[in-house]
Parts: sequence; C-alpha cells; structure tokens
Amino acid sequence: MAKFTREEEALLRLFQTSKNRTAEESFSRIFTEKPQVKLAFINENEAFTDGRNIVVDPAMDKLFSDESAVRNTLKFLGLPQESYSPWSTLKMSARSQNIHECLHIIYTQFPLPASYDKRSTTRTRAAILGQIANIIEDAYIEAAGASIYDNAELFLKWRRVSHLFAASPAEGTVDRVLTKSKADMTSEDIRKISYILDYMAGELLYPMLEPPPIRTDCEDIAGKVRPLFFEGSAAPSPAERHEFACKIFDLIEDMIPDSDNDDDIAEIRKLEHKLGGAQTHSPFRRSAKNYVSEGKTQAVTRRLFTDLDGRKTDGADISEQYRLFVLVADAEYTIAFNESCSGDTVLLIGGNSYSAAPIHHNITIYENHPKPDINFARAYSNIVKKYSSVINSYNSRFDRLLKAETVTIEEKKLFGAGISSKYLGDAKKRYWYRKTTEMGVPELAVLLLIDGSGSMLGERRGAALVSSVILHEILSAQGIEHSVVEHRAIFGEPTLIHNVLIDINGKSDEKYNLMRLSANEGTREGLSLFWAERYLSSRSSVENKLIIAISDGVPAHICENNAYVPPVSVKDTANAVRKITRRGTEMIAVALGGEDGSCFDELKDIYPQTIDCADPKDLTGQLLKIIARRLKK
Repeated sequence: MAKFTREEEALLRLFQTSKNRTAEESFSRIFTEKPQVKLAFINENEAFTDGRNIVVDPAMDKLFSDESAVRNTLKFLGLPQESYSPWSTLKMSARSQNIHECLHIIYTQFPLPASYDKRSTTRTRAAILGQIANIIEDAYIEAAGASIYDNAELFLKWRRVSHLFAASPAEGTVDRVLTKSKADMTSEDIRKISYILDYMAGELLYPMLEPPPIRTDCEDIAGKVRPLFFEGSAAPSPAERHEFACKIFDLIEDMIPDSDNDDDIAEIRKLEHKLGGAQTHSPFRRSAKNYVSEGKTQAVTRRLFTDLDGRKTDGADISEQYRLFVLVADAEYTIAFNESCSGDTVLLIGGNSYSAAPIHHNITIYENHPKPDINFARAYSNIVKKYSSVINSYNSRFDRLLKAETVTIEEKKLFGAGISSKYLGDAKKRYWYRKTTEMGVPELAVLLLIDGSGSMLGERRGAALVSSVILHEILSAQGIEHSVVEHRAIFGEPTLIHNVLIDINGKSDEKYNLMRLSANEGTREGLSLFWAERYLSSRSSVENKLIIAISDGVPAHICENNAYVPPVSVKDTANAVRKITRRGTEMIAVALGGEDGSCFDELKDIYPQTIDCADPKDLTGQLLKIIARRLKK
C-alpha cells in the first residue's frame, strides 16, 4: 500500500466517503446497464474487475499529489493548466478507472478464455497467451469506448497519459510484479517474446509515443504478429479476439520452453505495468465463485488515439467536457470541506506545553474530532444486536451498584428526626440530625485510550472496536461520563494524532465514530498519556478519573533524529504514568497480547496496574470488570 502524508490521508478520507463511492457505483450500473454491479474504493495501487465487482483506487500512482505529472498530462491533452487541483485529480482518476473496468464488464468475456484454453498447459504458456490477449483486449475496449460512447474519450485518454507522467507509477510496476532471483535463469527466447509483447503494447496502447526501431533479431517474428495484433484489437466479438490471440501464440509457440521457470513467468509479467488492472487480466486469477459473462459483440470505427490503421487522429474535443467536470468537482469539494469543518475540529498542540520529557517538545499533537457518519449506523447496530445479552446483563448489574437507595445522615441541624448527644453542648442548639434518602450518583469519569498502531491490525483491532461499542452502550445507559480516543504517532513525522471518537458529554451520534477504529503507524504513549490527563480534567469535574490504556506492546515512534523506542520509550511512559497517578488520575493498562505473555510482561514494567488479556475475545469482560470494581468503592 502506498505511503501517504498526514495531509494526503486527510484528503483521501474526505474523498473516499460512502457518498462518493455510491456515486461511482451508480455511474457504473448505469454505464454497464447491470444493476448488480458493485464498486469499492481501496488504497492498494490497483484497479480491476471480475465481471461484476469493480475495485478502483482514486489514489493510483499518487497522482492526486503529483502536481507536475498532472500538469504534464493536462498539457499533453490540451486541457487548461489552471484547472489542476488534488480533488479534481482524485475525481478524474476514480472515474477513468471506473469507465475502463466498466468497458471490460460490457465487452470482455469472463472467466478469461486464456485461463482454460488448451494451450495453457503450463504456467509459462498461460502467462504468454494471457498477455497477448490482454494487449488485444485493452486496445479493443478503449477503441469501443472512443467509438461508441461520446463522453468516454476524456477519461480513457486521461488514464493512459497520466500513467506515463506519474512520478511513482504504482499499479503493476516492475517492482511490484517482477520478483526475480539473483541467478536470473530467463531464457533468450523468453526475453524475445517479452520484448515483442512489450513493443506491441506500446504501439497499440501508447501510440502517442514514437516507437523506437525494433531490434533486428526480432524483426521477423514481429513482422508476422504485428498485423494480427492490430486486426485482433478491432475484432467485434470476444471469441474472435481470442482466436487472434491464439494465432499469435501459435506463431511463437516454438520459442516457449516445455517446462515452467519462475524467472520466465516473471519476465512475461513485466508487461503488466503497461496494461494495469493485473487482477482483471491475470489468467491465474481464481475466485470462489467465478462470474460468467460472454461479453457484448460490437464493431469499432476508430481507436483511442488513432484510426483503425494506426494513423494518429485528434479525436473529439474534450476541453469543454473537462472544464465542466472540474467545475462540478470543485463544487463538490467545497461542500465536502465545509461539511467536514463543521464536524472535524483539529486542534494543534505542541508537546512542550505538557510536563513531558524534552524528547517530546518538538512533537505536534493533532486533536481530531471526526464528524459522525450515519452510514456506519447499520454496522454499529449489528454489533449492539449481537451483544445485546452482554449489554443487558451488565446494565442490570450496574443498576444495582449505582441506583440502590442510600441513607445519608445530616447533623448539626436546628430541627430533625433525632438528637445527637455529642452536640448537646452546642450554644446554637444545633444538636438535631435528620436522615435523607437519595439515589447513588456515579462519581467516575472514564477515558478509554486505544492503541492505534499497525500491530493492532486484525483480531485485536476488531476486539477493541466491539468492546468500545459495548462499553459505550452500558456507560451511556448508566450516565457515567466517558470518552473513547484512538492514538497513533506517524513514522517519519513529528506528529501525534488523537482521534476523539466519543467525547465526554458529546452528541449521541458520535457512537458511530467507533466504527472508524483503524490500525497503522506507531505510538508515542508517554506524551499521549499527558494529553489524556489534561483532556479528562478539562472535560469532567468528577473526583474519580480513570484512564484505561489498551495496548498490544511497548510504544515506538521514529521521526527525524528523534528515536522513541525501547528502552527510552518504556522508561518515559513509566515516568508519565507515575506523575499522572500521583496527581490523582488512576491508570490501568490492558495488555492485549499473545498467549506467550510477552505483552503483559512488557506493559507491567510501565503500568503498576496491568491486566493480562491474552485472548482478544476476553477484552470486553476485562473492561467491564474494571469499571464494576471502581463503582463498588
């Protein structure tokens, strides 16, 4: 997955919302005329389809933050330079990938014929046949898009050209798909085949570039397959296009070794960086349930950048279409930004404003209050429904602890229910006492501080999410002040982020923020604890305050020349715990680690009160027991 800066992540969160995903999904359903199509956003540097499901990455190639690449793309396509913005680039990237995959759904046969063709008797043969078919198929669907759909040309050209200029082309690059051994055993014939396929991909898919002279040792075979590539990429039916792929394969079959060699396969798969959509094209791709589609038959009248004979053409005027697209995108960004500002309050705090060690003084703390997203309501409700018996059980238990009637005796009164003999000598005759009955009031404020580092990914993150939901439901019902905060430190940056998912006495719909819990980067727990202490004190006036830190190991964060790693991080966090505890805030750690007990052993050196939770499934029970014991005091 690509590495993003904090600013890039913030923009992606703003863009990759359910609203924008749904908009792209609706577009794909209309475009393909298939209401069953599903679309998802990812940040995995790839876009693909299996014939029904579409996956796109708006951040592909990190193009949205590569201003130079975007401006070069705009210049190449004759589009206005002043229209550049990261938001409109995200929008263009998502839509261009979406359209490309939609065209595959309309015209490509699924499963891919190369995956079950009789020629695919070895992995090497399957890879070669698959790549031949991929070149032909990609060239065809782009020709179909330019020929049939008036408004597709802008996005198809954008996708092709921007990939050329991207400073860090990601999806399908050589570094990603080519894993070669130190002893490269690729045969010379395979190198020739790879070269020829690469050359033909350039001619068909990137005709805007002037091709270099073809190698003399490949002229003969290239001359034979070239007309078949061009004719095949204009063939109207999937069956005809596959037949051309097979004819090309048969011409080079004598060059293909009889047995598999991983280096040979890797050499052939180098081509994927030109094609993109590796998972769409791969003959090795398998699904639990393959979607079957024959693909629509359609004649084409031109190619994306050329006519059918390969002569360059200007194509349609896409300037006005792009201008209108950017106007709409910019308007959407203004709305999204204003909506986020009304709910996402980010406070910048310097580490030197706390009684923390000098190692934290140049660290910036971002206190983030996410705007609740109603789209998480269903997922949240499902958790509440699943664990309703646990919630109801502990609610009843807490009711007995908190809402039992208590009798209070008030003395030194001028009248009352009885006389206190010890005050009979009071000159003002205040020797009466009286009894009052009142309901128990919870004198406790809880802050659940959750480790948001990358090691929490998976079962631990899931356990923390479920436990937070259950705890929130119970504490809310009991009127106990509480907050849930996720903390992380960004590696390589002097940055600490605290996501206040539930604020003390916050709005009821903040509970949906718990579904945002994620896991990445590191932690700088010593500074986070000082922040938590101040946050809790500023939000609550109750006497008993409790910070529960959920963690799966010792804190670690490195930025610039500042290495916050053991043993420094362990000692610093232990000092923070000691100072905060002396000032009156109780602290407990829950060691959410493995069965070997290493996490517990590490954390007990930091927190005098540490609970061992080797099995993440026990986390909810451990947290509720901690609260129950404090309420009994």
